Amino acid sequence: MNAVTKKSAQGFTLLEVLVAVMVFSFGLLGIAGLMSISVKNNHNGYLRSQANFLAENMVDRMRANPTALWNDDYNGTAAVGTTTCTLASPCTYADLAAYDLEQWAESLSFILPNAQGTINCVRNANVPANITTAEPPSIWFPAPPFNGLCTVTVSWTESNRDSATDAQTLALVVQP
Repeated sequence: MNAVTKKSAQGFTLLEVLVAVMVFSFGLLGIAGLMSISVKNNHNGYLRSQANFLAENMVDRMRANPTALWNDDYNGTAAVGTTTCTLASPCTYADLAAYDLEQWAESLSFILPNAQGTINCVRNANVPANITTAEPPSIWFPAPPFNGLCTVTVSWTESNRDSATDAQTLALVVQP
């Protein structure tokens, strides 16, 4: 008789197995909650990286067109428009700046949710005498580096822990 009772006492009962499964399932629910928060935070980090990339991209465009920068053609809020230039009527420096702002606005609206971009440049010196907007842009037309600071601001919304949206802003202050 002793041999029979020892064998039956060695296994788990059905109740013990159910309790173990229930404890394990609560642990999995906690991990699933952490994963959803992790995915949301990872996406928000991606949006911040993209906002920084887009702001730096606009600064590079401004560095490539210093004449328009000196003439304050980059100041303002970016908006999608219809600037077109042809061989018959080439772009001026101001047209290139308008095109850059339009392309930036399209990139912002495509990559970031509810995005808006603003540029505010302040000169520390007067506009040099050789800066004009009449002739078409050329790599042979020298323009001095911009003598001032520009604030490139990108605003967008991202989701928070409560499945709502929070307004985010990136301000990049540079000397292009």
